[in-house]
Amino acid sequence: MPLPEHEDQALKVPERQLLDSIASGALDHHLVAIADAVSARRELLHTVHSASALAELCVGDTVVFNRHVRPRYLEYEIGTISELDDRWVSVQLWRSVGRFRTGELRCPPLALQKVDRASSRPAA
Repeated sequence: MPLPEHEDQALKVPERQLLDSIASGALDHHLVAIADAVSARRELLHTVHSASALAELCVGDTVVFNRHVRPRYLEYEIGTISELDDRWVSVQLWRSVGRFRTGELRCPPLALQKVDRASSRPAA
């Protein structure tokens, strides 16, 4: 029985063919190489996203910690960028939180989101 046209077209998509080949076991001898290639690609994309996020940040920017931050209790905390290097961002929190009694911490740039400059620091 022939497949409907839209399903037949979907089978011609290279991504679908690759997934079907993996699922069927046709590429079992290449699974390690495929996994290594996927891992390398994911690492490259992470590096690119991190570099892009870092390029948008400047010392003095007000930032809020997003859902990617660890420990999770820092999510939604606000701070000011105090230092940048090629991989990390140093942030001075507006208040001490958890184990960060001094309010100073280093984190990856993907854990931060810039806050509108119109926002002002709350009164102490």
